[in-house]
Amino acid sequence: MRAPGCCCSRSCWGQMAALLLLLLGAPPRGLALPPIRYSHAGICPNDMNPNLWVDAQSTCKRECETDQECETYEKCCPNVCGTKSCVAARYMDVKGKKGPVGMPKEATCDHFMCLQQGSECDIWDGQPVCKCRDRCEKEPSFTCASDGLTYYNRCYMDAEACSKGITLAVVTCRYHFTWPNTSPPPPETTVHPTTAPPETPGLDTAAPALLNYPAHQSVTVGETVSFLCDVVGRPRPEITWEKQLEDRENVVMRPNHVRGNVAVTNIAQLVIYSAQPQDAGIYTCTARNAAGVLRADFPLSVVRGGRPSATEESSPNGTAFPAAECLKPPDSEDCGEEQTRWYFDAQANSCLTFTFGHCHRNRNHFETYEACVLACVSGPLAVCSLPPLQGPCKAYEPRWAYNSQTGQCQSFVYGGCEGNGNNFESREACEESCPFPRGNQRCRACKPRQKLVTSFCRSDFVILGRISELTEEPDSGRALVTVDEVLKDEKMGLKFLGREPLEVTLLHVDWTCPCPNVTVGETPLIIMGEVDGGMAMLRPDSFVGASSTRRVRKLREVTHKKTCDVLKEFPGLQ
Repeated sequence: MRAPGCCCSRSCWGQMAALLLLLLGAPPRGLALPPIRYSHAGICPNDMNPNLWVDAQSTCKRECETDQECETYEKCCPNVCGTKSCVAARYMDVKGKKGPVGMPKEATCDHFMCLQQGSECDIWDGQPVCKCRDRCEKEPSFTCASDGLTYYNRCYMDAEACSKGITLAVVTCRYHFTWPNTSPPPPETTVHPTTAPPETPGLDTAAPALLNYPAHQSVTVGETVSFLCDVVGRPRPEITWEKQLEDRENVVMRPNHVRGNVAVTNIAQLVIYSAQPQDAGIYTCTARNAAGVLRADFPLSVVRGGRPSATEESSPNGTAFPAAECLKPPDSEDCGEEQTRWYFDAQANSCLTFTFGHCHRNRNHFETYEACVLACVSGPLAVCSLPPLQGPCKAYEPRWAYNSQTGQCQSFVYGGCEGNGNNFESREACEESCPFPRGNQRCRACKPRQKLVTSFCRSDFVILGRISELTEEPDSGRALVTVDEVLKDEKMGLKFLGREPLEVTLLHVDWTCPCPNVTVGETPLIIMGEVDGGMAMLRPDSFVGASSTRRVRKLREVTHKKTCDVLKEFPGLQ
């Protein structure tokens, strides 16, 4: 591509230079011929305006020494790296000063071509120049590129190529729609590591540890938000993301994957574009290597309009929030408009999301995670449930932390600053402090083996009822359930039971942190279990959850549509 007013190619310039030497004759012996230097038309952007920086992103990949090494429409200009880079020439229409000779007075972009991907022609002070696009459309059309990144749309990919002076091609998005429907544990090793290895002394292996503590973020609808799971470990950990979902299987997301408006970049950064209220929730990062596993929760609140004050929302009249309200189950009844809100889960001692139906039967519902924590999370946070935190400093020393995933204390490398309470100088000190003694223990939330529909199909009985009596026995227990409704019964003939309580046996119960979480009370529960020898039984991973109109309606639809028969024929769907 030639600049306007230039009629000679690079080879043509070389021939003219050689002819000039012949006409002038050879220089006297011993006298060196001064090098012939010529420049392209135009001036460097930083010569015209000191506020125009060459290669502001500091990629500095198109280095040069002279204009000869650049395209004819470019100049070799000083860049921010201290070297020089090829960049589109600029022009100034100032008589007697800078500017090319013979340039047309009124240039247009009609016959001016920009060869760099993502660049476009623009008129600068009456002259055509090539510049990178600075605006892209807002509509998402996720594009997988040859550099291993996923871009919001094709325009963003082209803009990245232009800013770096490279060429990017669209490639097929691998695994775009082939993620598993369940959350299997990631493999022990990874072929394509996602994070840089830590520089830690004297250790062949090191379990994953966080460099920065997960922070809660609150955004308004339509904003973009990102979470970086900044972990180190040896060997380098593999990082996956998943959102904690209600009544559905969590979907595991790996680097370079896109799902809806959620993307995970090649550095395992989770990005949520144009956040919507249903995007609120807990996003869990799992980092795993041969030495151990780490899970860190990143809460996200999405609010409409301005961000509410956490203090005003949790106690609108300036009074303390009633502790009894925090112990009430989430109000999931359907009374109109549905909205994603936060509630306090006393068993998990944490705040989680649920679908709020605006029935206002209690006050255990909050618009933001911060407001929920401020109102209901009392006392010091259970340090044994915190992830090991290395911190940003580099005064490395070995420490011990309790891993709630494995139930054991494991070693990690502490950087010397900005750690957390799950940090002990010896294994003995860790084991003495974790897990917590009974009475002060913060138990993890019970998780059923499957979600709502799958559990329903695989259970022998499903009832809606209330626990009227609970008896603790060594490693087991018995519960008397007042049955309100039988949703499924394949082996016991519960319809003949009438209003008599049903005795359910609890198997393999750790009463320090009992699962499933059954307590005596008037709260209606959905209980799903097995039958052996005519005896109703619940295991630690059986589904027991609060009843709601929405859940019951869903289970009735499953029965009416014979969904379980379909799942039996296609087990891969479960």
